[in-house]
Amino acid sequence: MTYEWQKTLLTEEDLAKRAAVTVPRMLAHPAVTFDQLSRLRGHIDDCIARLEHLVTDMEVAGTDQAWIDVAEAIDGLWRNVVLDVAGRVRSFETASVDVRHASTESPDANTGVSAVW
Repeated sequence: MTYEWQKTLLTEEDLAKRAAVTVPRMLAHPAVTFDQLSRLRGHIDDCIARLEHLVTDMEVAGTDQAWIDVAEAIDGLWRNVVLDVAGRVRSFETASVDVRHASTESPDANTGVSAVW
């Protein structure tokens, strides 16, 4: 069973390291959308949950603490990535938009002049 965990940990580590490089580039892209960030956050949360489940299984099976430490280090990588995503999501949530003068009506609506859209 240890071999399977080793293989899984290597795969998870590779994925987390690639995400740690790729995600910041995505977050910096000016056209990234709130929806994309929300989906990304969900995928990362899934990875964290999967890793937590693996750690629990390893602990129950009495796996050597060194392997559990490796899994927890990978978990730390994911948590750093998810913090970056959360920060970018907050920037969307706190972006100030001046809507005081926004209207769904045409600018001429108050003057009695009709506008064709």
